[in-house]
Amino acid sequence: MPKKPATPYLSVILPIFNEEKSLPELMRDLYSVCDSLNKNYEIIFVDDCSSDRTLEILNQYADKDQRIKIIRFSRNFRHQAAISAGLDASRGELVVTMDSDLQHPPQVISEFIKQANNGYDVVIAERVANEKRSFLREFIGRVIYRFLSVTTGLEFKNAGDFVLYKRRVVNVIKSLPEREKFFRGLAQWVGFKKKYIPYIVRARKFGRGTSVKGLARFILNGVTSFSAFPLRISFWVGLLIFLISIGYGVSVIIEKILYPENLIEGLTSLTIVVLALGSVQLMVIGVVGEYLYKMFNEIKGRPVYIIAETKNLDNL
Repeated sequence: MPKKPATPYLSVILPIFNEEKSLPELMRDLYSVCDSLNKNYEIIFVDDCSSDRTLEILNQYADKDQRIKIIRFSRNFRHQAAISAGLDASRGELVVTMDSDLQHPPQVISEFIKQANNGYDVVIAERVANEKRSFLREFIGRVIYRFLSVTTGLEFKNAGDFVLYKRRVVNVIKSLPEREKFFRGLAQWVGFKKKYIPYIVRARKFGRGTSVKGLARFILNGVTSFSAFPLRISFWVGLLIFLISIGYGVSVIIEKILYPENLIEGLTSLTIVVLALGSVQLMVIGVVGEYLYKMFNEIKGRPVYIIAETKNLDNL
């Protein structure tokens, strides 16, 4: 009977997509940090159907080292699904999620583990500076997280998915029935004892950063996953416009009575009012549609991801 492999102390999960150029430096840093722990570990790469040589290079590492594990999706299921797959496959007592684009320095993992040994269940890397990003982009990022904090009632700091979870936290997150998980929010929602540690985001050497479209999707996903704020604000916006319309109607009547010669006949004011009300209605319908879309996806019950192939994994 084959001997069951020892449970690793640390699992490092890295969603990856078209990062062939960053892989050599990333692996060098990961090996340096993980080997210094003198503990058993595994590094799980979740390939989101890369179109370059990413998978080929990963296979070369995995052929030489059983601790390098690969999950490849059947198509692009995006970042959050890749984290889900990594958590499902991980076996470590401590689990770290991080990006593969070299902006998350692996050296921070040592500080993660130190804080975990001090009794913290969730350790989150908080961005305090960025080597290359402009002040305006950084300011916008902080405003977005502040907005998410206000609308959801959770504590969103300037942090991404560079996080350490203890095994019991991972088990709780995996047990949640929702399929589309927003991990930056779940890290806050599950509770437990948390610790933030500061780090400086490395300058991106290869590839492109998050697009405006991706940023908008991130905000919408974060708000609608944890808050009914958009639905509630739609009501208050509608009420405000209703009161404004009453006030406008009263002012027209008064002006017609007092200054009938000044009243300009025409459709301009009516057109403005109709356009304003119509735009608000469309926005409300859009917000409701987003919530219905989420419900529709949950009801369908389709898997969050589909795995095309794995390597050095026997628990998926």
